Amino acid sequence: MLSLLILVTVISFAPVMAQACSCPPVEISKELFCFSDKPPYYVGNKYTWWMKITVTAHTGLSDVIVYDRLGAELMIEGISDSNPYDPIEYNFTYMPYEWNGEVYVNNVLEGNLNKEGVSFDEFHIYWTGKSVKVHFQWNVGPMSSGQTKAIYVIISTDTNPAGWQEYTSCGWYYLNSGATVKAIDAFTGKQYSAVSDRIEIQVICPPS
Repeated sequence: MLSLLILVTVISFAPVMAQACSCPPVEISKELFCFSDKPPYYVGNKYTWWMKITVTAHTGLSDVIVYDRLGAELMIEGISDSNPYDPIEYNFTYMPYEWNGEVYVNNVLEGNLNKEGVSFDEFHIYWTGKSVKVHFQWNVGPMSSGQTKAIYVIISTDTNPAGWQEYTSCGWYYLNSGATVKAIDAFTGKQYSAVSDRIEIQVICPPS
């Protein structure tokens, strides 16, 4: 009987140990929130999406930073780190443009504007290239084990340099390149990273 009890005890503990070791140190996910415009999406129409970015720590972390890049057809209209049913915490309009190999920005209602972009406390937005692609950085900071943080990035279709409303042609498009999180283990100093899936949409040509 004693040997049987020991065998049962070993079997009962084995799956628990395997499950405890299966979580990565840090996870990130991105999804379209319920406020987003729903498909179908047609050429030449303005659409707005709420993208929810969620970061979860499974160990103590420091220097947690999230990066993402949007398609050239898109612009960021606002950021909220609270319940999206409340007013948007950071809401701005801007006019980025490319000249002589550099991107300039003006007409910002809020935030600290400089040559690198626009900063809102832990959030930073900047643009690159002739297509004026928008980049996003969220300086999350330290996170404790089991902690989850989320923000909502409000994006919309922009106009191209000729003044036409994006999207100007039908096909499949990615709204983002895949949000990336980088963090340092607060105990070992080891660096970790994780990437979320890209969000893909289909743009349809209007019926002739």
